[in-house]
Amino acid sequence: MSTDLLSFEVHSIERLALPIEVEGFSLDAPKANTTNAGHSLTIAGWAVGLAPYLVPSIEIMNGETLLKRIPVHVPRPDVAAHLQKEDSVGSTFGFHGFIGTLGLLKNAHLEIVLNLYDPRDQSRRKEKVAVIHGRTRNNILTDSKYQPLMLTAIGRSGTTLVMQVLSEHRQVLTANFYPYEVKQSAYWMHLLKILNDPADFDNSSHPDKFESNLGLIGHNPYNHQESMRQFQTPERFRDYYDNRLPRSLIDFSVRRTDEFYELIAASEKKPDAVYFAEKFLPTHLQSIFNDVYRSPREILLTRDFRDMICSALSFNEKRNRQAFGRERAADDFDWVHRVFSTGARRVVEAWNDRKNSVLHVRYEDLVLDPVGQLQRIFNYLEIDGSNRLMRTIRQRVFNSSSSKHHKTSESPERSIGRWRADMPADLLEYCNAKLSSELKAFGYE
Repeated sequence: MSTDLLSFEVHSIERLALPIEVEGFSLDAPKANTTNAGHSLTIAGWAVGLAPYLVPSIEIMNGETLLKRIPVHVPRPDVAAHLQKEDSVGSTFGFHGFIGTLGLLKNAHLEIVLNLYDPRDQSRRKEKVAVIHGRTRNNILTDSKYQPLMLTAIGRSGTTLVMQVLSEHRQVLTANFYPYEVKQSAYWMHLLKILNDPADFDNSSHPDKFESNLGLIGHNPYNHQESMRQFQTPERFRDYYDNRLPRSLIDFSVRRTDEFYELIAASEKKPDAVYFAEKFLPTHLQSIFNDVYRSPREILLTRDFRDMICSALSFNEKRNRQAFGRERAADDFDWVHRVFSTGARRVVEAWNDRKNSVLHVRYEDLVLDPVGQLQRIFNYLEIDGSNRLMRTIRQRVFNSSSSKHHKTSESPERSIGRWRADMPADLLEYCNAKLSSELKAFGYE
């Protein structure tokens, strides 16, 4: 048998105090101090609401990312007997599912959240009841022609400016046109995650009906423990799904990315390129790149979140349409609460998870000291940072008016601290309270 490409070490299970609306909860799998070989982790147990509350499902959270929602519908007569439930109440208190370990945060804290439902007023709420603490291990690292350069940020952080800078470098490949949103490698890594994850009949492809959907492809419905048990030699099939197939899918995804950027290299006349650069929101994808590529690089770009809010509002007004999540919110306060603060927490989460390997660049420092910050970036990437290159970039990017349609301030310098004049006092007070820890995390007053 081959060496396992992926494994997940479960260090401990932290059980939290149950809310009064929950009669009982138990996490039967995984167990603390165990190593789960392969790319899937079993999540199983039971949960019972205190009448009249019901627990229709649980959620598995990887930081700010919802990994899976698992219905609570597995018969558990043992639980019914233990809680002395009448037969008429039913005994479908169990849950059983699998999550893929590819793309988890290195030091993972998987939160188990109960979805509570009150049939009296049809209200719903979420309660965190346990945390699985562990760490992923992998033997995946793959040879490739180009290495990824991930520019991680949320909207209106200055990502277009940084991508313009990177596009000027002969050793960095980008889809060199505004707004630099072609994310080919992100697509192939996302495909890798979907095709590699264990079967999920409730949320993804079902073995009885997957071929009826001509627009989507989901998890392989036969990558499932019950399917493998049907074979005479199930261990062979487990090795196939845990090692041989993932290896093929990884190679396939990396090759497709290389092919695309070879076209970019020929088009942009950059035969010496070593990186391809793409914009990324802070998601699970960065962890997958770190699992797969040998020498990935990541720049975490931050900007004062209050300035970002002002910039987004101005940009929406300029284009006469709502974007950046504002279209999903009832008002500006709701936007900051439900959408923007989540993005800010994801940025902090990315920094805390990978601060030993990521280069943090602040938009404000880049605008006020472009040469110094560009030198930091190119030193981090170990590529040319000559004075001649610096002069070219300053002329073509920082002194250019070619991207006026993307800007919402008279000058980059005027974009710094604009919240002092542009943000209404009540919204500013709310942002200072709501984003306090995120602002402090990156040194903003």
